[in-house]
Amino acid sequence: MSWEILDEDALNKIKKQKDFEDQTVKKLTPLYESAQNPVIKLFIHNIILDTMRHSDTYQMLIDLNSTAIIGKESQEVGEMELASHIKEEAKMLKQAKDISEVVKDKKIKQLILNILEDEKKHHRVLTDLLGILKKESVEWDAYLYDLITGFP
Repeated sequence: MSWEILDEDALNKIKKQKDFEDQTVKKLTPLYESAQNPVIKLFIHNIILDTMRHSDTYQMLIDLNSTAIIGKESQEVGEMELASHIKEEAKMLKQAKDISEVVKDKKIKQLILNILEDEKKHHRVLTDLLGILKKESVEWDAYLYDLITGFP
């Protein structure tokens, strides 16, 4: 992996930020759970998901800094899980497409089309990730940005 090892100051800041992101998720979760308005609930949920993704990204940087690598055992489990989820994602993709074809209201249809685009991205990222896991040797940094930004 061609990652530069982080200096102690940068690593500490990343760890603190990861903790802050995790705390934010914990604080937002009760607000999400108690929200009555479905639009507000959706917005809060999206913020929670983005914040969790940020936390996961910080954790990945921490792990890479300690030269964490995927082991053969977890690689095989990961491949099986990904293959299974790719099938589920394909079903979600088909169902979202079917829904988009029957919805008449333009505003609702646009929401469904946005979901359909997300499902396409998810399917592509999972398929790419499965292909990466099957390789003998992987330069993860070549794929990292695309994998992280492949999600909405």
